[in-house]
Amino acid sequence: MKKLSLAIIFVLGLFFSGCPAPFEYWRMQTSGEEGYLRLTKITSKDDLVDTESPIALSKDGSKIAFISWKSGKGDIYVRPLGTGSRALIQRTFSSETEYSPAFSPDGKQIIFSVYKEGSRKICLIQAEGGSAVRIITTSTPQNAQYPSFSPDGNLIAFNSYNVIWNPKANQWQIEDNSQFIWTYDLSTGSMTQYVQGLMPKFTPDGKNIVFKRLSQKGWYGLWMLNLSTGSETHIIGGEDWGVGTFDIAPDGNKIVFSSNKGTYEGRNTRINSNLWIVNTDGTNFMQMTFHPGDDICPAWSADGKYIYFLACRGEEKEGIMNIWQMEVGK
Repeated sequence: MKKLSLAIIFVLGLFFSGCPAPFEYWRMQTSGEEGYLRLTKITSKDDLVDTESPIALSKDGSKIAFISWKSGKGDIYVRPLGTGSRALIQRTFSSETEYSPAFSPDGKQIIFSVYKEGSRKICLIQAEGGSAVRIITTSTPQNAQYPSFSPDGNLIAFNSYNVIWNPKANQWQIEDNSQFIWTYDLSTGSMTQYVQGLMPKFTPDGKNIVFKRLSQKGWYGLWMLNLSTGSETHIIGGEDWGVGTFDIAPDGNKIVFSSNKGTYEGRNTRINSNLWIVNTDGTNFMQMTFHPGDDICPAWSADGKYIYFLACRGEEKEGIMNIWQMEVGK
């Protein structure tokens, strides 16, 4: 697994394949293991939630941002939480498809990535009003994605990648060893390159960045980078399973992530994604969801009581994702 196609790079958390099982796995399935969970559906099929992009929660817990296809182009929409309102506020209006939104710590801005003018860029917009877009990255690095804010709002972390043409496969591919973690200083405009990896997220104290890295076995695992010392710590990863999308608990002690671990039972098994939780030191590894459909793109609420995630469950047909809330306590 030395090169990844462009189609794969935007669904890195869904790196499994297989034939669908001969039952409607997207419907609500009874599972004894999920009997203790309190699940609440946040969106409906009419919201046309994107089936791949991560979602974002504001730090005060009042808003959730996600990509919707209501406009037909894949734009960022914001919905209030906890008020009973189901109103959607459209925040981007371009012809390109946005991806992976993230709120600033004060909730006033949203950072995201978008393929624009021949490369993937990091851009910034206001969360509640106006349509002006600030482009953060241009041609250096060549492509940038998965942005996130530091806790103080001064830095933006993201990962880069380069693309090359593969004449044998007749397609563009991600270049080997081209995925690096970067930070952008909003006050000075300076960028710093760190280690190989992707999907960076700051820990709540701002001292570390948790990220994903591809192993020699061809699966993604979780790592932590200390920004002061440059030391790297491997958190978790398997030889026959991988880490998909993830988020860090607000107290910094746990990580929730999607994984295909344990779902393969034969050639006719649909390899799906469930949610797992692990301590940031790699201990207390625990499976949270067991539904035969996909559970991906988890996001922890600021109070630590809930995990929001995309799920393919409870619909009349496959291919519909909605945002669900799972109560996990503090």
